[in-house]
Amino acid sequence: MRASRGLSFTSAIVVGLGAIALLGACTPDETEPTPSASPTAEEPTPTPTPTTPPEALAPERPAEMAEISVAGAEAAATYFLELYPYAYATNDLTEWRALSHPECGFCNSVISNVEEQVVAGTVSLGGLHIDQLYAATISPSRFAVNAVVTESPSVEVAGDGSVVSELPTSKTYDVVFALQRGDTEWIVLEIDATEVVEQ
Repeated sequence: MRASRGLSFTSAIVVGLGAIALLGACTPDETEPTPSASPTAEEPTPTPTPTTPPEALAPERPAEMAEISVAGAEAAATYFLELYPYAYATNDLTEWRALSHPECGFCNSVISNVEEQVVAGTVSLGGLHIDQLYAATISPSRFAVNAVVTESPSVEVAGDGSVVSELPTSKTYDVVFALQRGDTEWIVLEIDATEVVEQ
């Protein structure tokens, strides 16, 4: 997804099929006018300014995550996927870390990439759309989740607004989760993502 330090399933992925096998798992920025006094004949209409990008708004934690069920696993996977662009857009890893297993390769790669952004003073902007998502029970507390996601074009931006790098095209991925419900929280054990290439 993003080049360099930015968002990218391709650059962040560390194949997690081993962990999954253990479970038996087979927009452009919107704009709005800047508030000001009503324009007069001598005052031009205010110039629109960018709003906060959607991916920079913290996703809402689904209520279904309280359940130890297929619905709970699907909600947890959805929330984790929504945290992915949010972490890159804000450099906020609080929730991402809370849901990541210490040995989750993909999770740790995202953490490393975002930490590099913090050092570099950049953020990466670009959305992620969940096209399909469903879960299956492996054991009473373990689940496998399959999803198809599409990553929007993205851009890595420095603090002064200059573009560091960009990915101008969308990409679609098949994503497989290995999830476990602990005593109080869902934990992502591993993620494997494969880009879908049209024939």
